[in-house]
Amino acid sequence: MVTVDRRGEILALLGALLGAGVGVALAVLAIWTGSGAVWAASFQAMGTVGIWVITWVQLHQQRLISEERLEIAALERDRQERLGGAQTIFDQEDIDQMEKLSMGRRLRAIERFLVPAMALAVTTLHLLAGFSIFPTKLQFPPIRDHAGAVVLSPTVLLFFAAGIAFVCFMFSRYALGMSRLRQWALLRAGGTYAFGTSVAALAICVGLLFLISGLPWVEVWAAYGIGAMLILMALETVANFIFDFYRPRVPDVAPRPFYDSRLLGMFSEPGGILRSIANAVDYQFGFKVSETWFYKLLGKAVLPLLLAQAVVIMALTCIVVVPPGHQAVITRNGKLMDQTAGEGIQLALPWPIDRATIIPVDRIQRIELGFEEETKLTAAERAALSGPILWTRRHRVKEFKLIVSDREASATAKVPMNLLSLDMPIQWRVKRDAKDVIRFYAQSRDAEQIIRALAYRELTRYAAQADVLDLMGRGGIRAAETLRERLQEACDRAGFDGGGLGVEIVHLGIGGVHPPPDEDVAKSYEEVVSAFEIREATIRSAEGDAAERRVLTAGTEWRALYDAICLEDVARQDEAADLVEREALVESMLRQSAGGRSRQIVATAAADSFARMMREKAAALRYESQLEAYRAAPAVFKLRAYLRMLEEGLADVRKYVLVVENSDAFVWELDFSPPIGFDAMAKEVAISEMKDSP
Repeated sequence: MVTVDRRGEILALLGALLGAGVGVALAVLAIWTGSGAVWAASFQAMGTVGIWVITWVQLHQQRLISEERLEIAALERDRQERLGGAQTIFDQEDIDQMEKLSMGRRLRAIERFLVPAMALAVTTLHLLAGFSIFPTKLQFPPIRDHAGAVVLSPTVLLFFAAGIAFVCFMFSRYALGMSRLRQWALLRAGGTYAFGTSVAALAICVGLLFLISGLPWVEVWAAYGIGAMLILMALETVANFIFDFYRPRVPDVAPRPFYDSRLLGMFSEPGGILRSIANAVDYQFGFKVSETWFYKLLGKAVLPLLLAQAVVIMALTCIVVVPPGHQAVITRNGKLMDQTAGEGIQLALPWPIDRATIIPVDRIQRIELGFEEETKLTAAERAALSGPILWTRRHRVKEFKLIVSDREASATAKVPMNLLSLDMPIQWRVKRDAKDVIRFYAQSRDAEQIIRALAYRELTRYAAQADVLDLMGRGGIRAAETLRERLQEACDRAGFDGGGLGVEIVHLGIGGVHPPPDEDVAKSYEEVVSAFEIREATIRSAEGDAAERRVLTAGTEWRALYDAICLEDVARQDEAADLVEREALVESMLRQSAGGRSRQIVATAAADSFARMMREKAAALRYESQLEAYRAAPAVFKLRAYLRMLEEGLADVRKYVLVVENSDAFVWELDFSPPIGFDAMAKEVAISEMKDSP
């Protein structure tokens, strides 16, 4: 019986047993200590079991194929020895065909169906395990239950994790060393995953060291890092599975399994990262890209280029560009400098000795108070909150209510307080003085929240001693100015050491003051405001009517005319000696300076008086002329007067003049209908038709 070396299969089985043992051990340690990072490493170790099983299946089937080939070759040699070297009816192609119909066909079926199915199952487990580490709905329940809890026995756990990291690392070195041989190349995938387990255990050790030093958050982030590694390996496997359909096949080159992680292989193979990248590029493109002159040149110059890049980057950290309207605060070895860097290009020591932080000193920053910030609104909610601002409608998703006193309230009439909602925008900026800029930098992370808290405090204090009308209407302007002054004073003594924040309150406004959007409350407020508005509108309308009447009556100088008439009435009642002078003054003003209807009446009276005088004078002159004409020719004067009477009296009467000798011989028929109008167009058409007719 011919046998083939089984060390590859044995190593794959040992790898599967090692992965299962490490996974179970880490799970027990995670249950005992409650560490999320240990759970993540346990998931990663369990995933390597599937990779080793896939590797064992393929190696086992390849061994069977090799043994079958050896047996066929041995049988052929024995037969030829018996026949003395004579040829048979079966040539080499027939033998290869017989080989393909046995173990080779089974291997192709395994690689086509079983291997992808198992690899994708392991990938799915990796993906789910990666997401189960993070605080989401898919988070593993034991990890969720121990979130924020203290990890028990970190020192003991540290030694266990270090031992697991060492064992997995040495095993991965051995597996990767065997994978250099062609018949055991499939061991590379298991070796890289074992190296991943070693890296996960090493991450646990780092997290536990920081945990023992008093930094527990590093252990949490180590768990997140292992989870991210699992997700990346799963995504890489899926991408390799898809790209494997389009990857060119090179003769005499065994294809690399798609479940073999290139990402871990870059760090696990002893050839180095550059060689791993070269192998991955060569395998991806199907030819030796790493043997081209450009790649070789890049391999020789990569170290000087990296050093030059590091030097350039460090040199660039010495240059600080401060934009206009900004100042730079520089810290040297963690200590603040006494001065700031102004606008332009400034020089500093390289990082991390000097660190520069740009502070905007001219930029106006804005915050708004009185409501809760709306982060996510649907289209329907945004449409409901838009439109005109009315008291009966909600302006924001959640508005804060402010308690305001009511000075006009009595003990029995109503409650001596009111509820109001308002918007208070605040605009602020950093002061330009260097000391103020440094003070702002020392507390810049909390400056906005401090200003917001101080503004709420000053607003509450002001509302407690103010009246509701001090915030509504014109009183809001004075209230805004008072609140701005108080907020500035509060900011000037709200620093961490009792000093100022280094900020200037540019503007503070009060707007949108309204009662809570309740139907009864808003209705009561609207009734009071409506009464005030109706009263003011009535007063303004009456004042407008009075002004209109004064101007229409006496013009723009109505006040002087009114005073003169009042003085005339007083003089008439007292029978004063200057009554005539006052009457003359009123008459003069009515004729010259007054306007409106009074001036119109005076002008009309003067015109009528002048016209009547002219008519009477004309009538007298005409009578004298008629008398002289009558005296000269009485008969002619009477005849002309008679004819003029007929002409004027019969002006609107239709007259017919008949010249006949014997009027008794005619029969008269009178037609009293109105005369027919003359239509020139119709006459013209009729004449043209008569001309055209034959």
